[in-house]
Amino acid sequence: MNRNELKTLQPIVYQTLHNALMNDSLSHCYLFVGPTGTARFETAVLLAQSLVCDNTDDGWACQQCIQCIRIEENNYADYILIDGSRESIKAEQILNLQYQFSQTALEKAGRKIFIINNCENMTLKAANSLLKFIEEPSNNLTGIFITTSLDNVLPTIASRCQIINFHPLSKEVYYNKAMEAGLDELNAHIVSQLINSPEEIEILKNSESYQNALFRFTEFMFEFLKDRKNGMIYLQEYGFRDVVKDSDRRRDRDTIGYFLDIAEIFVNDYFSGHVTDDESWTALLNMAKEKNFDFTAFLQTVSLARDGLRRSANVGLLTDQMLYRMMGGAS
Repeated sequence: MNRNELKTLQPIVYQTLHNALMNDSLSHCYLFVGPTGTARFETAVLLAQSLVCDNTDDGWACQQCIQCIRIEENNYADYILIDGSRESIKAEQILNLQYQFSQTALEKAGRKIFIINNCENMTLKAANSLLKFIEEPSNNLTGIFITTSLDNVLPTIASRCQIINFHPLSKEVYYNKAMEAGLDELNAHIVSQLINSPEEIEILKNSESYQNALFRFTEFMFEFLKDRKNGMIYLQEYGFRDVVKDSDRRRDRDTIGYFLDIAEIFVNDYFSGHVTDDESWTALLNMAKEKNFDFTAFLQTVSLARDGLRRSANVGLLTDQMLYRMMGGAS
């Protein structure tokens, strides 16, 4: 991630760090707090690069010089990355960090940098060891802690850091990224409502479960809006025929889950007056308006089915219950 992307995604974070870089007023320790997918780790790496870059521009790293590349590849002698995303961070790792950074800096920049990702996964012993280390930091040391929640970090550590909050990305940002990833307008619109991080765009783009759910929902709604009973018959005969019988339960659940999510997005589009370039989606919305369709019972069925999906491992039974409720509202 480069500085321009950071400025677009997290403008307050960008300005805070930019001011610190330009005024040489960096904190010795930062705590980056925010949901997954908000570019916390990428920003930490960019900041680390900016501290050692040979060709900074307006305070920020060029990301092309050898020093920037070495940071990116975790091959810089005075840079330590500890990742707690997969397993807990042990005291031995912190003691090793302390030992290495007690030595004279090896690189010409003379600055030592560490990043601890998912710092909430430190053991208590590790956290206490680190606390002693950051209480009296050297002038050439910069530490960056990354977490999803401030509540998960020891107050004694948080109090010694400058806290930088990363806000969730807007649906508009996700939509634009989905379009850049090659999705058409309708899929970009739907995907932007479903994801919590940019990385999920490619996952849904290549998801058979998602694509099948969108196709089945569109076909079902055309039948349902013309005649509710025929819509039920279609859903029973075609919509979830493969889903219910497939032995891969996880894919079954994913497909029905996406189907329910798309149904809710469709209802929201109906009430919000969303305009799309997709002819099929527009036709569905127009049909709903012409029928003056009452979505109250429909939404209740979707909500109950989603709740059942969270609790039930029997996808076939869940589907039968959903169909029964929809038939109960048929005229």
